[in-house]
Amino acid sequence: MSKDKKSIKDVTSQAGDLAKNIWLAGLGAYGRAYDEAQERYEKASKETPRLFQELVSKGSNLESQAREKLGEVSNLGTSTSIEERISKMRASLGFGHTASAEDLGRLEKKLDALSKKVDALSKAGKPAAAPAAKKAPVKKTAVKKTAAKKAPAKKAAE
Repeated sequence: MSKDKKSIKDVTSQAGDLAKNIWLAGLGAYGRAYDEAQERYEKASKETPRLFQELVSKGSNLESQAREKLGEVSNLGTSTSIEERISKMRASLGFGHTASAEDLGRLEKKLDALSKKVDALSKAGKPAAAPAAKKAPVKKTAVKKTAAKKAPAKKAAE
């Protein structure tokens, strides 16, 4: 038994050492990551003013370009008045077009031709439509309750 106790103590001691080494390795990794983060923070804080100035100059360039484009667009808008725009829109849609005597004459001729065709078709002898046939009375079924239930449904549908 003493041999078994020694082997158990050795195994537990080795497991304890291994666990301690794992803990220390994790702690070392944390310390290393902290040091690297600290170095990067210091480096970034030194570069921040330069980076900020670059961004400001880039932004001011973009602002001036945008103002130029906006000025060009606003100049285009003032060159044509709203009334001119409305009249162009009406012309493109066909509103505001006054009919000339020629237009009215052409329309009159078309109307006359269509009237003659309609008269000719009506005289051609198409028989008048036959009157609609009366519906056959609905036979009552043997069960009165069923017929009573169906009747209101038909009235609602009509």
